[in-house]
Amino acid sequence: MLDLDDLFTLDKTVLTAHRGASFEYPENTIPAFEAAVKAGTHFIEFDLYVSKDGVPVVLHDKTIDRTSNGSGRPEDLTLAELKSFNYSYYHHGERHDEPMYEVCEIPTFEEVLQKFSGVVCMNIQLNGKPDDAGIKEICRLYKKYNMEKTGYLTIAWQDIFQATRDYAGDIEICFTPPMKERAKLESLELCKKLNCRYVQPYCKNFCAETAVNISKLGLRDNIFYSDDPAEARSFIAMGAKGIMTNKIELLISEM
Repeated sequence: MLDLDDLFTLDKTVLTAHRGASFEYPENTIPAFEAAVKAGTHFIEFDLYVSKDGVPVVLHDKTIDRTSNGSGRPEDLTLAELKSFNYSYYHHGERHDEPMYEVCEIPTFEEVLQKFSGVVCMNIQLNGKPDDAGIKEICRLYKKYNMEKTGYLTIAWQDIFQATRDYAGDIEICFTPPMKERAKLESLELCKKLNCRYVQPYCKNFCAETAVNISKLGLRDNIFYSDDPAEARSFIAMGAKGIMTNKIELLISEM
């Protein structure tokens, strides 16, 4: 596989599967990641919370209600409790009455690393403002699976960013200011000041000037997001290097 530096020096668009192949398959699950890798994605993107008993698990929402047949915040549930539910109720853009799979567990961070490290690059988003123990466990697993050249953490809060840097200064981090501000020059300059190489501008605010500023600052962009090949091509024409999508199979086939 190509590492981060390889991908961003190629004369091609870097595509990221947002929560895996998350339109066709249940988001943030092993089947969604498997489908994205099979389609040929460069990155899988996923989100982490930390369970009540300190295990990083893959989930986007503040609760498990939308995507599973369970209820509650992941921080209030043990891993065993989280694993007892089925996470395949949401796909194709809506909640279904029946699950897509008979069994579909919430993945732990380590399960994803065990299966996909060395196979595909990873954009790993920290959600839920993990405490110090949670940050240390996420960093420990990142290093255990030698992710230094093939993955980065995405963090939205400066205190969590700083705590992570204090604990593990060699980990790549993408800092994300508020959504509508990410494409602004001052936000890009802040990311540069924080020694972040990766930025995640919002699609609605991305323009050719954004691409120029990103290039001048020596940053690497990953636009959030586009599910339309024509729109994605317009971003590329503006100078975008990386694009995130829920429909990875579609973008790969059409671009």
